[in-house]
Amino acid sequence: MEANETRFCSLWTQHIRIHDCADLFVNEKLTGDYFFNRLNPFVCEDISDIIENAARICLRRRMDCYVHVHDTNTDVQNSLLEAGFQWIDTMHVLRADWDKVEHDDIYESDKCDDSKIHVVRAVLRSASDWVDAFCRSFDVLEWKSVVKEKIDLHFKKLILLLSYFRINNTYAELAGCAALFANHGIMGLYCLGTISNFRGRGLAKKMIGVSLQIAQQEQLDFLFLQTFTNEGLFLLYKKLGFRSVYKKRVYALKRDFN
Repeated sequence: MEANETRFCSLWTQHIRIHDCADLFVNEKLTGDYFFNRLNPFVCEDISDIIENAARICLRRRMDCYVHVHDTNTDVQNSLLEAGFQWIDTMHVLRADWDKVEHDDIYESDKCDDSKIHVVRAVLRSASDWVDAFCRSFDVLEWKSVVKEKIDLHFKKLILLLSYFRINNTYAELAGCAALFANHGIMGLYCLGTISNFRGRGLAKKMIGVSLQIAQQEQLDFLFLQTFTNEGLFLLYKKLGFRSVYKKRVYALKRDFN
């Protein structure tokens, strides 16, 4: 899962290897983001030097510095606190095992009208719709040009899902998105988002169901995803049959450039 996540993040950022034991991902155009922009968990002899190097690189780019560290790694967490970092969130990594997930359970909700939801795989001519859905879902319209650049560059490496909500018999409106990335025999579900007007109607559940089907069709071992505590979606994913595998704490060193 770590290898899949690392590879996925590298599609969106510049991947900088520090002392051959730590991975720093940076893209200053993804303002305020701490999923893609991060120093990944690492095993290094001089932890303080790695942290200092990462912070220096981010500072030069006028960026905040974010670090993801396994919640059991107290040594690194203590080093981060000593260096002035603050804990800002926790990322939960969950996986779905085929024998533990019932597809029918995904749609058991009085708010879910499956007949109005249509999920399709984006093709090249609809990639711009995916970019639009992503930026609107995550309220990052200022990212549109860089997201388009990355999707155009890596389109063939991803499975991009688009969801539409049928308003009436003849019209369906763009409502959400997701990205699937297969690597190392497993599939990661990323960028799962719903445009604000359509939240609470079951679109995320439908996209998860389609993602599970695709992962099984590809004969991959399992599907996994990440969610931050601040998003408030952990219990939803557990209800859908995902189980927690591990947690990573997110630390930040904020810079005031004013």
